[in-house]
Amino acid sequence: MKQLMQQVCTILNKGEDLVLVTVASQSGSTPRPAGAKMVIRQDGRIHGTIGGGLVEALAMEEAKACFTGRRSLRRAFDLSNNDAAASDMICGGRLELFLEYIPADAANRTVFRDLLAAMNSGRRVILICPFDDDPGGEPRFVIDHQGQSSRADTPEPLLAAIRQVRSSAPGASLIEYQGRRYLLSFFTVAGTVYLLGAGHVSACTAEAAARVGFRVVVMDDRIEFANRERFPWVDEVRVLPSFIGCFQGHEIDGDAYLVIVTRGHMHDMEVLAQALQTGAGYVGMIGSRKKRNAIYAQLKERGVKATQLERVCCPIGTDIEAVTPEEIAVSIVGELIHQRATRRKAWPLA
Repeated sequence: MKQLMQQVCTILNKGEDLVLVTVASQSGSTPRPAGAKMVIRQDGRIHGTIGGGLVEALAMEEAKACFTGRRSLRRAFDLSNNDAAASDMICGGRLELFLEYIPADAANRTVFRDLLAAMNSGRRVILICPFDDDPGGEPRFVIDHQGQSSRADTPEPLLAAIRQVRSSAPGASLIEYQGRRYLLSFFTVAGTVYLLGAGHVSACTAEAAARVGFRVVVMDDRIEFANRERFPWVDEVRVLPSFIGCFQGHEIDGDAYLVIVTRGHMHDMEVLAQALQTGAGYVGMIGSRKKRNAIYAQLKERGVKATQLERVCCPIGTDIEAVTPEEIAVSIVGELIHQRATRRKAWPLA
């Protein structure tokens, strides 16, 4: 989704209007869930997908009216009727599309720039769009992960209504306020992987994690290892004076995945002790069961409780008999993908 929003920003910055198609709601079996998006350009080119086939063909045809009339529109679609069956799309569900006509004006460039900035920072964000076809209506705005609006004049009752919504984003929801409907598009981040250690396993893991959409931060106290030449894929490389205080300056929350792969047991133990004090959604440490048990014993002597250690995935990674750094990276990232898919929860803004 971040790539699609980057495309939106690029198109708007070129002064080109566009239509943003969102699956606003769905029931039953449909090609894509609520929240799926696609961009349609004036020349008919598309970016992203809402399921292909008849659904996209319909959206592209309807988009012509959006560009001609400079307006947005809603379109209900029934995938259980005869038209869907004739098009080999017998899904049996229903969906509602919202085709937003988005002029390339300063307000919209700012909104989508703010949206992309939030996504690039690794934070969740909501895009709020009035759900009507009034081209001169209320402007769009975004709500950040702390529930703050990008519009200073957003009515507090409307913000309160938005904050009551719970979503395991990405997705979309509709709310009503003073007789108007608003489309809430939830943009979740893929998660930030913090690699503690910059050795061979870390280098392979960083590339694999970045390729599957994670935001990646690498930390080590050796500049000859922690540098851009070794980690061209990552979002940030941080050279530490030591591993003590390694998480200072980072907001480690449920969207953070801590991967401990330092060069030695003592460093691993130091980082793990700090990791257990964070709200990270995932903590994993490389090493054998013998190493794990030794580190756990020392941490318990320092006052760490057994229940705290139950959070830790060690040995790290899925069990695929991995041996080489490349194989171990696949094992680690496989576990991260599984954790990301199963640990997503509704995120409250209130």
